Amino acid sequence: MKSLFSLSILLFCLSANVFAQSSPAERIFNVRDFGATGDGKTLDTEAINKAIVTCAESGGGRVVVPEGNYLTGTILLKSNITLYLEENATIVGTLDIKQYKGFLDNKDHKIVSKLNLPQNRMGYIWHRALVLLDSVQNVTITGKGTIDGSSSTDPEGEEKIRGPHGILIGQSKNVTITDIRIARAGNYNVMCEYVENVKFSNLSILEGYDGIHVRGGKDMIIEHCKIYSRDDAIAGGYWENMLIKNCLLNSSCNGLRLIMPATNLEMKDCEIWGPGIFGHRRGKPVNPFVTKSLAAFNIQPGAWGATQGTLKDIYIHDIRIRDLNTAFMFNLFEGNTGTSIRVERVRATGIIGTASSVEAWPDGSVYHQITFKDVSIEHIGSTDLANKDIKLRPPGNEARVTPSWGWYIRNVKNIGFENVTMTFIGREVRPMMLVEKTDYINFKNVNYTKVPEIEQIKVIGKTSITGK
Repeated sequence: MKSLFSLSILLFCLSANVFAQSSPAERIFNVRDFGATGDGKTLDTEAINKAIVTCAESGGGRVVVPEGNYLTGTILLKSNITLYLEENATIVGTLDIKQYKGFLDNKDHKIVSKLNLPQNRMGYIWHRALVLLDSVQNVTITGKGTIDGSSSTDPEGEEKIRGPHGILIGQSKNVTITDIRIARAGNYNVMCEYVENVKFSNLSILEGYDGIHVRGGKDMIIEHCKIYSRDDAIAGGYWENMLIKNCLLNSSCNGLRLIMPATNLEMKDCEIWGPGIFGHRRGKPVNPFVTKSLAAFNIQPGAWGATQGTLKDIYIHDIRIRDLNTAFMFNLFEGNTGTSIRVERVRATGIIGTASSVEAWPDGSVYHQITFKDVSIEHIGSTDLANKDIKLRPPGNEARVTPSWGWYIRNVKNIGFENVTMTFIGREVRPMMLVEKTDYINFKNVNYTKVPEIEQIKVIGKTSITGK
């Protein structure tokens, strides 16, 4: 865990390097000078891309988008360029799906390519974007304007409706996106694949599907962002040195979802709350949009396909959670292990009926060195007697009701709870904690609301518990 304490300093230095290598700001290329109209009706794709190519061929510089609504297909950014959106400047995605280009992954990423993901099934079509960074470096997108995907759809896309991403960064490094607004993407608002030294700062992200999704990222910062997404606010995996701080996350799915392993992940000083402002399309035909928020932290490497590796050095601290289904869902799948995971100074209220869990089901998957310290979770109680007799099975992609109201622990070598308070509002019929296949639990100053006439901590098998 020692490396986590230096993570913030390391990433600050790396982020400073982005600005140091950015293209010369003194060379200015205004898209209006290349024929862009900004009238919201004329397709300005060619004019904007011409300004970008000219800028790149001149050695780099700043491409300025002045006030106006610029209807476009894919904008192809080049290396050593700053795309600057002036106040009231909006890049608007056309509804003509033929105007979009995609990222073509030309490397053999053996592990990710085996996953059951749309990117693997649909290839180039799934990788289309309104703003595309393909194998570039030293790129900045900034200003006071907006990138608006206009909720572009595609009947041949994922789920027969999803369209292009808002911004896609593929096989690129030294990228900064700051101070702008990203809205209404046809799929993910920001999608990254195999990137290095990338910083997202002071962004407002609205609607679309995922807010920021990273599959394969090294040395990254997400800071001071406000994300209001239909799908997961921040998601992905295969992260190495990721810092998420001072963000506000509102989602109709999960606050943070990991579908692949991560190493050196720190998340701090964030607020995660529900229900979602923008509903997720998982309801019934008569009411397709659901705003109910799921988990604040859904950490589940391998849930979407085998992703061998270790979830290691995870530090979650100083977090406020409210009005979600559950606070924590930590779940290992085949080929994954988890070690050195710390959760500190977290307060959650309005948790609706689903226990937090630290669980692994495959025989070879196990947790080591898990700590929850200075954590308080307030639940909404349930008197449904059927919940007491639920037969647990391996979970799917989302948290589910368990026969305990506070915690479910399974296949953990050692886990500690210190200064932890668990309460519920109303009445409950289940025990506070259910434990299976766990070697050692240490309690220190753990307090919880007791349910009359039942065992409060139910242990199946042999588990050594101290401080109970």
